[in-house]
Amino acid sequence: MKNNEFLRSRRFRYGGVAVVFTCVLVAAVLLLNAVFSVLADKFLWYTDLTSESIYTLSDSAVKSIESIDKDVDIIFCDDPDNLMQEYYQRLVYETALGLEKNNPYVHVSTVNIWRNPTAVSKFKTDSKSKIYSTSIIVSSGSEFRVYTIKSMFTFDDSTSTTPWAYSGEKKLCSGILAVTQAVSPIACITANHGEPFSTESDLAASAGLLDLLYDAGYKIQLINLVTEDIPADCRMLVVYDPQDDFLVKDGVSQISEIEKIDKYLDSTNSIMVFLDNDTPKLRNLEEYLEEWGIRFDRHTDANDTVYSTTVKDSGHSLTQDGMTVVGAYTSHGLGASLHSDLRTTYPPKVIFPYAMGLSYTYENIYHEDEKDSSNNYWYGYKYANGVSRSIYDVFNAYPGAVEMANGAEVGESTQIAPIHLMTVSSEPHIIKQGSSYAEGNTTDYSYVLACGSTEFLSGTLLNSNTYGNGDLMLNAMRSMGKEVVPVGLTLKPFSSTEIENITTREANGYTIALVVTPAVLTLGFAVFFLVRRKYA
Repeated sequence: MKNNEFLRSRRFRYGGVAVVFTCVLVAAVLLLNAVFSVLADKFLWYTDLTSESIYTLSDSAVKSIESIDKDVDIIFCDDPDNLMQEYYQRLVYETALGLEKNNPYVHVSTVNIWRNPTAVSKFKTDSKSKIYSTSIIVSSGSEFRVYTIKSMFTFDDSTSTTPWAYSGEKKLCSGILAVTQAVSPIACITANHGEPFSTESDLAASAGLLDLLYDAGYKIQLINLVTEDIPADCRMLVVYDPQDDFLVKDGVSQISEIEKIDKYLDSTNSIMVFLDNDTPKLRNLEEYLEEWGIRFDRHTDANDTVYSTTVKDSGHSLTQDGMTVVGAYTSHGLGASLHSDLRTTYPPKVIFPYAMGLSYTYENIYHEDEKDSSNNYWYGYKYANGVSRSIYDVFNAYPGAVEMANGAEVGESTQIAPIHLMTVSSEPHIIKQGSSYAEGNTTDYSYVLACGSTEFLSGTLLNSNTYGNGDLMLNAMRSMGKEVVPVGLTLKPFSSTEIENITTREANGYTIALVVTPAVLTLGFAVFFLVRRKYA
């Protein structure tokens, strides 16, 4: 009887309602939290409060791949839960999901290679290559690129374990553009003249040069011009820091590497040559480059001893010795087109460490707009035997810079006669599609880019978020190699992992709001039920 009275009592009725309401409220909060978490993961509902916008997909990344018209798969080799738990993997994974959200041709998927190792076996280049749980595969049709999580970040040096900047946007977009090209071109790097690499493993150690070509969409191979011909599908030949000369037919050698290069440039191909102030005189190679208007400046003293020059500019250098020279942009001409995307209101510095100066060999040299320094650029021109070639400056030393040879000044850069740091030469070729231009004939070009600094291609400069060396070379790859590469995507430094865009006052305000609001709501509900119970 007492039990029945208790069940009908006010204490049970209102106490029971309170318990039920509390349980329902707690269940609703948990359900809401679960639903919101699922939706946040699906639709990437995150707020990026870092000053570098590390977690925000940039407009430049979205724009760089907007022209693709082929399906691209980005495959992560681990389960989503594992990817989201590890900080650096999550960052790359969310970037890929952002690209998928903004482009209907991009598809992101995951595969657990521990449970299903054969799912990615087709992406191995040979029996020795390996794919790990930290690998990222970008594929389209039969083309693919395999990256590692580490390659998505930039480190101070090869021994560092903690990255200082995020470069995943550029890597993923480069991979997407590379695999969606109709044909992936080959970049050949000469390897039989004392270059710093003679094997694929040596090339892999030269991360700056390798990453540059790889990001530009090239398949890379070393080539020995003594024993091999340049492949027909090679679009870019790179000569980097040779110490021995190239062969010509001279009564001893029956092989001419120079002839192979010349034949290669008879088609619409390109070559880049990087020497420096320590490069010995390479007579055959340098005489051939002079036919393209390019002279690497050397000085002969009274004893007929030849010295390489080094550009020194104490007013525009990153080091006190004046040898880490900041280049002066040109504003017009073919050379300026290689860095048109960089010449913004605040163009990044482009650095030429320990550079050998360049000059023109052509007699017909023109200086445009001498009275207007904003349109200041040089070019040379030569026509002989039915062939016309032009040379343009890409970067010059600032007025006041000097050329040093054996400890003495041997030249000075002026507004009217600058020392050139990088040049580009071109030769037009008529592509015949009919008997006249009216029937569809077009003109294409061969290009030769020359630079007197090998450290220009150092990994430190190419991967820097401060300097423009990397973007300049990607621009050159695009223009000279006719390839589309993502230019303008910058690194995102990890200056801090804390929420740093809010002031102390704002942080205190958020803390008070998060602490006080639940307490006020709880107090309000308690007062409401007490009043209802009192007057019920």
